[in-house]
Amino acid sequence: MALKTFTKDSPGARKGSKATIAIALVTSLFFIWGLTMNLVNGLNSPMGNYLELSATEASFLQVAYYGAYFIMAIPASMVAKRYGYKGGVILGLALFVIGSFITVPATNAASFTLFLVSMFVIAAGASSLEANCNPYITKLGDEKREAMRLNLAQGFNGVGSMVGPLILAQILTTTVAVGQPGFDAAKLGFLANMRTVYIVIGVVLAVLLAVFVIVKLPTPPGDEEEMAAGDELADKGASIGAVLKRPHVSLGILAEFLYVGVQTIGFSLFSGIALAEWEGMTASTAAVLLSVLSLLFTIGRFASVPMLAKFDAGKMLGAYMGIASLLFLVTFLGLGPLSVASLILAFLFMSIGYPTVFSLTLGGLKGAAVKTVSSLLVMSIVGGALVPILAGALIDASGSQTFAMIIAVPSLAFVCWYGLKGSKIGLEEKRHGA
Repeated sequence: MALKTFTKDSPGARKGSKATIAIALVTSLFFIWGLTMNLVNGLNSPMGNYLELSATEASFLQVAYYGAYFIMAIPASMVAKRYGYKGGVILGLALFVIGSFITVPATNAASFTLFLVSMFVIAAGASSLEANCNPYITKLGDEKREAMRLNLAQGFNGVGSMVGPLILAQILTTTVAVGQPGFDAAKLGFLANMRTVYIVIGVVLAVLLAVFVIVKLPTPPGDEEEMAAGDELADKGASIGAVLKRPHVSLGILAEFLYVGVQTIGFSLFSGIALAEWEGMTASTAAVLLSVLSLLFTIGRFASVPMLAKFDAGKMLGAYMGIASLLFLVTFLGLGPLSVASLILAFLFMSIGYPTVFSLTLGGLKGAAVKTVSSLLVMSIVGGALVPILAGALIDASGSQTFAMIIAVPSLAFVCWYGLKGSKIGLEEKRHGA
């Protein structure tokens, strides 16, 4: 059999080149929303201090951000079905730019309400990007390497998540408490720095928006088939009710909900656990260890990409989540520094969870069905808001932050089972035409 080759001017070579450019452009967006998400997560304390908010009021930053993810996911998929993934990306970037520039009047007036509006609009843009970029990267290429491509792109999301806190550290320097000398000047400096950061983000994204408007993105194969067949095929089996009847889809959405919840409580409770379990631990050292945890999380995602190209993604997910579940169990037992080290190491194996569950849930789907399921997966990120409520209740009842880690053990065990078994239920029959 003769090998298929492409000259640099052949249609196949041109299509491959366009796909490479498209993947590079879309991957840059993963970095942006990773940066902004962790920037928001770090704003609770300083925003509460300088705007003199209660802890409950400051927590509305997360409510606005994650709430927008939940609300915007379905509309974003509707735009993608009507105008394609490019339309969804352009919508997301436009909202991101608008939200970034709303921070200008918000910081000028020191208005927390207006800042919440800006965060909601930014997160609505991020939700639209995530609902479109994740499935686009997943489906633009060889089906066997879907998990590998998404993990690689999500690795840059992790890099953005690390950069966000570094930017915040430069903005904050030292926090001046209410009533202390220099508070008013520090407040003005904080708001001015925040304004500058979001203006820069807005300008950069405005340029990217112009690029995406001009550049023609290649269409994934499943979408090409639908466009050729017309609306009847596009609508068939793509409704929410229809996709949820597929076992690997409904189980995948639950697995993603649980995974995001565990990831959130692991990150948010780490510093408190380190201070409680490690004698002599200081807040600054705990912050350094949290950075190490984030670094391992990002390294784990990048390092796993070559393995995902060789091994079954479901089996890798099962192995990683099984190990992570055991490590969270050690943390739950409250074994001092060992529990802290165990929690740090757990995030090395947590690394591939979100993108791999995402790609496995999209397995065997094409066209409009991919867009519907993607929106449901993005909505499942609300687990990051709901699971911590349960964790908080367990902490209040037991008086121990490590006790709340018991949530992670069965949750990650379920994600482990999903990778090994659940992601294949009903899928093999569909692939064989049953």
